[in-house]
Amino acid sequence: MKHEFEFVEFGKNNLKDYILIEGFPGMGLVGTIAAKYLVEKLNFEYIGYIDSSIFTPIIRIHKGMPVRPGRIYADKAKKIAVLISEQIIPNQFTYFTAKKTVEWIKAKGIKEVISLSGIQAAPKTIEKSIIYGIASNEASKKLVKTYNLTEIPEGITTGVTALMLLDLKKTDVEAISILANVEMTADYKASAEVLKKLNVILGLKLDVEPLLKEAKETEKQLIEHLQKVKTTKDNADRFERTPVIT
Repeated sequence: MKHEFEFVEFGKNNLKDYILIEGFPGMGLVGTIAAKYLVEKLNFEYIGYIDSSIFTPIIRIHKGMPVRPGRIYADKAKKIAVLISEQIIPNQFTYFTAKKTVEWIKAKGIKEVISLSGIQAAPKTIEKSIIYGIASNEASKKLVKTYNLTEIPEGITTGVTALMLLDLKKTDVEAISILANVEMTADYKASAEVLKKLNVILGLKLDVEPLLKEAKETEKQLIEHLQKVKTTKDNADRFERTPVIT
């Protein structure tokens, strides 16, 4: 079965030489939580969305209207774009999603990609506020040093972000992943730590304290939403496998 995956923009958006903040769900849902908080608190402009058949047909309602699961935002004054997905990308579509996203990045002329992600919590003896960095290629390694990130010399990274970094390795786009220590399924503290580092990197002046204060309730809502997605999918799969008696 052929699956559709298209970046749809409202009007013509010149994103040449922009910095793209990528927030696909990953460990601790750090990317989704941080990117969503960023666009809401700094009033980024909603400029487009991802139209794809890979998304589960469960749509969040906000202010009485449906919300696209994959969205694109931009701050045209700062030349920063944000790509966010509120649905976990199924494993069988991670390669497909990464490929299509990198194609869009190259087509738009984006100069730098900063992926927001999480890493399994370090031992208790290690400071949890440490932010790690992974570079897509040798040219991008200077960003890890410039942004004062802790390099991961050996390890494993997974998901759409991992495959995007691999695909961007052979391009002129400077791309890094910044990762915070994750301790729970939806880790808002880790998301706040990533945003603190992003504040320093991009001079955003974003107040992350409300994120920590609202963490408990927001965490509960997001977990419930993701559980509903999983339950509905499981029920749909079970229904499709049930023999029909006529």
